[in-house]
Amino acid sequence: MQLASDAGFAIEERKIDVDELEKKTASGEITEVFACGTAAVITPVGRVKHSGGEFTIGDGEPGEVTMALRDTLTGIQRGTFADTHGWITQLG
Repeated sequence: MQLASDAGFAIEERKIDVDELEKKTASGEITEVFACGTAAVITPVGRVKHSGGEFTIGDGEPGEVTMALRDTLTGIQRGTFADTHGWITQLG
C-alpha cells in the first residue's frame, strides 16, 4: 500500500463486499485488483468466484499498475531498488 501511495495513488484500505467489488468492476471504476502480504508479495487477481457466481477483473490479466508495484517490491527485496522505507534488515 505504501508503494502505491508513493506512486501517487490515493489509498483507501477497508473491507469491501463482493457485491460492491462486482458492481465497481462492471462499471469500470475498478480495473485492477491484487492481494498483498508477506507471503503473497503482490499477486494479481484476474477472476473472483463467490457463492453467487463469478466475474472477471478488467481483462482477467495482471494489470500494468499491479505488475509495476510487484516489480518495485521484489526489487527492494532483492536489493536492486532502493529501500527508502527501511523495510530490509541485513542479517549476519
